Amino acid sequence: MAENQDFHDELDTLASDIERAIREFDAALERHAMVRQRARDPVFRSESAEFDDVQELFF
Repeated sequence: MAENQDFHDELDTLASDIERAIREFDAALERHAMVRQRARDPVFRSESAEFDDVQELFF
């Protein structure tokens, strides 16, 4: 009976570790998606003062 309990405890620990790894992976995917979205957004929006300053430098 003690062997069964030990086995079940090990399975519970393994399941907890797997759940934690999945949550960490999901969080990493979300962070990656946010970084990719920021990379696609223009750094200077056309209505910003910074955009006007940059345009004056080059045009």
